[in-house]
Amino acid sequence: MNLIMLSLLVYLALILFVAWYFSRKESLETYFINKRKTSLWLLTFSNVATIIGAGATVAIVSEIYNSGISYGFALPLSLVIGAVVIGIMAKKIKQAGDKYKAYTIVDFFGKRFDRKNKILVGISQIFLLIIWIAVQAIAIASLTSVLTGLEYNIALILAGFITILYTTMGGLKIDIITDFIQFWVMFIMFALITILGYIQIGGINNLLTQLPKGHLNPFAFGGISWFLGVIFLSGFLFLGNTTHWQRIFSAKNERTARNSFFFSIPFMILFGLFIVFMGLAAVVLLPAGMKQEYAIFYLMNKILPSQLLIGVGYAAILATIMSSIDSLLIGGSTIIYKAIARKKKTETKRNMVYARLITLLFGLLAFGLAFIIPNIITLSLFVSYFALIFVPPIFAAFFSKRVSANASFYSILIPTIILFALFSVIGKNIFVITVFVGVLIIIFYDKIFRKR
Repeated sequence: MNLIMLSLLVYLALILFVAWYFSRKESLETYFINKRKTSLWLLTFSNVATIIGAGATVAIVSEIYNSGISYGFALPLSLVIGAVVIGIMAKKIKQAGDKYKAYTIVDFFGKRFDRKNKILVGISQIFLLIIWIAVQAIAIASLTSVLTGLEYNIALILAGFITILYTTMGGLKIDIITDFIQFWVMFIMFALITILGYIQIGGINNLLTQLPKGHLNPFAFGGISWFLGVIFLSGFLFLGNTTHWQRIFSAKNERTARNSFFFSIPFMILFGLFIVFMGLAAVVLLPAGMKQEYAIFYLMNKILPSQLLIGVGYAAILATIMSSIDSLLIGGSTIIYKAIARKKKTETKRNMVYARLITLLFGLLAFGLAFIIPNIITLSLFVSYFALIFVPPIFAAFFSKRVSANASFYSILIPTIILFALFSVIGKNIFVITVFVGVLIIIFYDKIFRKR
């Protein structure tokens, strides 16, 4: 067994031990929302680890290697703006969660509007979470392709299994604790790769002079409209993701919920700088024509000086993937459990068994479906545009008492139909249409159809 394999196995064993140790004697409220007592710094590091997933690491490095900095600048900026937006909204979300005893965004729509909104949002969020898991799973598949030998493949399949297993064992509480560990693994290794890559290239001037023509064009990926639209509109996509709502509901108070996102911003900026540099370094240090999804892994092999560090580097990528998947798994299982469980005043051991079983089955289903779609960039864009659809009704729910349940329902349903029907035709700029249609429905539906 070489040091790469040993590093991965040690890391996976550590995460599994933490999950087992902290998951003993849990209640349903702890499992799903950590008893609404999550502290500031645990929540802050958990937010960062969840947000900086495969879509913000493997995808950015691969697309910078392929087409330049456009995608690599737009996405990190949109994540920072997203943290600002949801930080501003966190107080209202936390208040609503405590008022309605909500566990997810689905509960909120059901309480604020009606049952058909709850059903539509529930189905949409489950589909959304499965696609987000697919993004992470494609990153695992890319890592598997880089590693050679049967035992490596087994180790990486084990990584996916352990992610499902520790989330099944401990729910949101373990998700947050393991995210804290994964944050530091990611941060230390990405910083080390950046420093060693900088030394190997010989400085920023050498880096810039060796880039192909057009790689520094910020509008190369989708044009000016796409670049500006993604930065400002995609900054709102966190609002459409139930995993962030669940974390806000778990905070011990409104101030903790709000500040956890604001305090995460400096760390997200640092991660963004690390990842963009790795993408540019891949352009300079790696041969042209290589499959772009493998860029970050081949870069580690090129930069890191020993098998031990390469193994820890792979563990850092697994950390980014696992820290996102665990949040998505517990978000989906919470929605499903709340939809099918009977309301009882007393909690039994059978309730916990059902909760864990649902998490396990949802994880297996999501992983089983995830590998069908191969393109991580296309998938990341689609799921981001899907999340944006929920933003207009969310703002309407919080800031307008006049908006009806029907207006909310159709502002989600019609843009969703448009997205599925026209994404393959219009492509990257479809979000302009879906968001615009959603806003129009929120503004004008009740004025046209409500009986006076």
